[in-house]
Amino acid sequence: MDDARTQALLRRDSEVFLHQAMSTPCLDTLEAAEGIYIQDATGKKYMDFHGNNIHQLGYGHPHVIKRVQEQIAKLPFSPRRFTNETAIECAEKLTEICGGELNRVLFAPGGTSAVGMALKLARHITGNYKVVSLWDSFHGASLDAISVGAKRVFAKVWGR
Repeated sequence: MDDARTQALLRRDSEVFLHQAMSTPCLDTLEAAEGIYIQDATGKKYMDFHGNNIHQLGYGHPHVIKRVQEQIAKLPFSPRRFTNETAIECAEKLTEICGGELNRVLFAPGGTSAVGMALKLARHITGNYKVVSLWDSFHGASLDAISVGAKRVFAKVWGR
């Protein structure tokens, strides 16, 4: 992290990105990722234990790349007002895996949105507006996800 290029990129980043409680300032720069490794600008590789949905298969898994390329070439996006075979097959597989009364799905663009959607569904179904959560847990950075996660770093949001 001592090389001039890395320091220049970190400076440029801090000048154009809004500061976020959980990810600012950036720690280093990345130039590549493969399997379980991320690689910085100097070529040093690290095992990535950060999270962010990649660990199940690793970065650049050949099967995932192949299927993403096929899907992008065929149908890169489908608004929810329309349906398509891929979305239905995925939903069917999820309901098959879950079984029982878990027979419908609602896709979300990411984890924070999924938490917000789950909170809204829970309120709608139960009529309750209170939830049980763990102090200092992280469920995302949207207002609804922050409100149930009670992450200490977000206490400023509530003025505490």
